[in-house]
Amino acid sequence: MARKFFDWYSWGITLFALLGLSVCLCCFGNSSCWDLSGVNVVICGDYLCFDFIGGFLSLLSVLLGFSIFCMWNVLSVRSFVFVLISVLFSVLSFLCSHALLFWVCYELSILFLLFLLISESPYSERYMAAWYLVGYVVLTSLPMLLSILYLSVIGGSYVMASWSLGGDSVVVLLLLGVLFVTKVPVPPFHVWLPIVHAEAESVVSVCLSGYIMKLGLLGVCRFCSNILPLGLFCETYIVFSFSMSLIFFLCACRELDGKRWLAFLSLSHILVAVVCLSCSSFVGSGLSFFYSLAHGLSAGLVFILLWWCYEVCGSRNWLLIKAVMGGSLFNRLIVCLSLCSAASLPPTVQFFCEVFVLFEVGKFSACVFGVFCLYLFVSSLVPFFLLGSLVTRHSSVSLLEVTSFDCLIMGMLFIGLFSVLLFALV
Repeated sequence: MARKFFDWYSWGITLFALLGLSVCLCCFGNSSCWDLSGVNVVICGDYLCFDFIGGFLSLLSVLLGFSIFCMWNVLSVRSFVFVLISVLFSVLSFLCSHALLFWVCYELSILFLLFLLISESPYSERYMAAWYLVGYVVLTSLPMLLSILYLSVIGGSYVMASWSLGGDSVVVLLLLGVLFVTKVPVPPFHVWLPIVHAEAESVVSVCLSGYIMKLGLLGVCRFCSNILPLGLFCETYIVFSFSMSLIFFLCACRELDGKRWLAFLSLSHILVAVVCLSCSSFVGSGLSFFYSLAHGLSAGLVFILLWWCYEVCGSRNWLLIKAVMGGSLFNRLIVCLSLCSAASLPPTVQFFCEVFVLFEVGKFSACVFGVFCLYLFVSSLVPFFLLGSLVTRHSSVSLLEVTSFDCLIMGMLFIGLFSVLLFALV
């Protein structure tokens, strides 16, 4: 009886939240007031700034936080509380206009996940992964704080929207942009992410690829918008990054570990948002963060799928996970929904963002256009190859006794349905 009540209550909350968030997204999406620095705002104060960039990314954190809330019975109390606190601080970071408060919320949203990586991960190499996360993420915090304090003194205020910077501050802005890029991460600062994903608890991986990667993009946009196209994300760097992304896809093809496979795929796809920021003259940051919203939902969906498979079969190896995918039509539908979202197929938002960026990039650089076409081809081919191997010539295991992980299925359905409906709502 208790389980029946929980299922009814959870599904009711899911449907109600989906309807409410759909209305909110329509309000955000029907406006055309997008620009690079996010200054077209609804409400702006000394501490919080409700603009469309913050709206998209805070919506991402809320959606992932709600899906994690639905999984409370498969998480420890410490993991559940710390993840929700991290989600809360990420929302404050996305909506923050005070530079110092932004840094505090930014770092706290990462530190709680770092603590969970050390204390809750069941894997033996978690300490090595923690050192990588500390080295690439936490040790950059002090230089970032000093740079923010310097820019605040030069700008005469801690409110980022009131800054008017130039001259010597360009060097500091460039340094600050590099520090944010290490936390996205994009090449050549990408080493820490696959290692951390491989050793982290599944819920930590959902948060890392969901909203933590987007915090770095937001910092680049908020602080470094004046130097994005020519200084930080120039054409040479974009071509280099896309070349590295092709190597990431090759690494994903040879990975049997599902979490490392998805980590390499997530690293490659986030570069589309970087291209949007580098070509800011035609799309601004609105499209970049709209794509980031869809990317975070897609990554969170597939990580929850791998989490569910791991709990059922006890392995992250694709050869063993295949037994979980087969046998049930419902299971195969969830797998198809998740991997098609990762492959950026229509009607997902990633597909339409990538097509729009492809046409616009061709007006600026033939070299970037050519590399982008190759990137789009390979990015869809890798998930399709895996999908074909999972749903054909399968053997299955019985899942009749596995009833304690229904909340993971509910979380997958919630994120998957919202990912599909996202384009129709906007």
